[in-house]
Amino acid sequence: GLWILKNGGNAFDAAAAVSLALSVVEPHHSGIGGGCFSLLYCEKEGRIFALDGRGTAPVQAGPDLFLKNGEVQDEWKDLGGQSVAIPGLLKTMEDMLKRFGTMTLKEVSVPAIRYAKEGFGTSYTGALTMYDDSVKRKMRISEGFRKLYLKNGQEFYRFGDIQRNPELGALLETIAENGTDVFYRGEIAQRIVSVINSRGGCFETADLENYAPKYREPVHTDYRGYEVVSFAPPSGGCTLIEMLNILEQNDLRAMGHNTADSIHAIAEAMKLGFADRSIALGDPDFVSVDTERLTSKAYAAKRFRLIGGHAGEYAPAEGIEAKEYPGNTSHFSIMDRFGNAVSQTQTVRDWFGSGIAVEGLGFVLNNAMSDFSAAAGAMTSQGLAYGNANSIAGGKTPLSSMSPSIVLKDKKPYLAIGSAGGPRIITGTLQGIINAIDFDMNPEQLVNAPYVNCLTREQGLEAEFGISQDTLRLLEERGHKPVCIEADQAMSTMVNSVMLKDGEYYAAGTKRVDGCGGVLLSNGNIILEGISQEIS
Repeated sequence: GLWILKNGGNAFDAAAAVSLALSVVEPHHSGIGGGCFSLLYCEKEGRIFALDGRGTAPVQAGPDLFLKNGEVQDEWKDLGGQSVAIPGLLKTMEDMLKRFGTMTLKEVSVPAIRYAKEGFGTSYTGALTMYDDSVKRKMRISEGFRKLYLKNGQEFYRFGDIQRNPELGALLETIAENGTDVFYRGEIAQRIVSVINSRGGCFETADLENYAPKYREPVHTDYRGYEVVSFAPPSGGCTLIEMLNILEQNDLRAMGHNTADSIHAIAEAMKLGFADRSIALGDPDFVSVDTERLTSKAYAAKRFRLIGGHAGEYAPAEGIEAKEYPGNTSHFSIMDRFGNAVSQTQTVRDWFGSGIAVEGLGFVLNNAMSDFSAAAGAMTSQGLAYGNANSIAGGKTPLSSMSPSIVLKDKKPYLAIGSAGGPRIITGTLQGIINAIDFDMNPEQLVNAPYVNCLTREQGLEAEFGISQDTLRLLEERGHKPVCIEADQAMSTMVNSVMLKDGEYYAAGTKRVDGCGGVLLSNGNIILEGISQEIS
């Protein structure tokens, strides 16, 4: 991204380059076989756009897609062709470049192609994921997966080992030369459809041919004098806004950072937000989501009145069900010298998605369909349950926790922020915004402070190392069930952000996962986490 900015590109050009590079170097998190949500502030137009490239269900998919004799088939949800949504990433990047960028797809593809062909160092998280049981299952099932992601098809790559993916490099070159239609139509599309259906899917080539990303209406609120803008349903942004509105009823600054009082307030807001999300949200093209009510100050004040001094367990509010109409993840944040900003979250959902590799093309397909409700109340692999609003239908986008956000101060970007980490995306982004606004933290502080996460009282209050035992005891006395994260571990609350404060840019990535903050100096040097890289 910094290399693109150095060569004259803007934030949108840089975002496309970062997105494609991540497809090569972080295939366990995201890639061209998956999708994304892109929140874009365009200085020229003076407004924020929400570009939904999450991907949709194939036309033939229906509410019984994951059911056999009335029972949910977890294997189909996680590893089958039934789990694959239409990959939306490439079309979205092409759309963003055409509307907002200054460079061609060919120009922004250069770094990704170079990494694929010449090699890149295996990341720490990339090496670690190979030991996960779900990844091992994908290895056993798929020879194509083993050929792509194991050294000589047999051994794990270790942290720092050089990997190459010439198949993906060649595919990206083809796409860069011919545009994304070469991926969504013709021979490549037929090969994608064939491998999905060989594993139980219901794709047609028309699903890929007809796919197009959608512009959604962002959600927003005023939070202590700042305008917080987040991605629209079916993302997690609506829940994030509701939580902020509930928390605005508290004086968090007076309570103190990560005290028992402030953590209690934050945990209760989190639980209320997730309770409502469980039935209220879905794809607004298919169900009527009462976004105005869910993001209103009056509704937040009503929900706030349910909070007492003791930890609660909350049911969704009455009357917020989305009504039927008739008829693991990477995040990056970018600001540029022109005043533009991008907050983008992209994913193949689980580590390496479905694990289904398209022979000779160098990538794996997502399993984003698993974010639909397999049946009303059925639990997802990320510990969430939804109602009928998130049921499966052809052309529908599954509900997502991804919550790319931009905070405006005096109508200009102040903070671009977002997170990876399943449902902890919402709670992590929430705390990042609170840390910036309520506690005056810069990015390096706000992304690396100890975080908490609480979806329900029964599941417990997760707390990272650094929150004192005295504080946790006080929370336990209030009825919370602390789940302490060991000192050498961390939650998957993988926040990063860029801030423009008093004319200076600040950038930082969390230490919980690979990646870092970087800036481009006016003399052409690049700064990565405080170290100047002299780039000729």
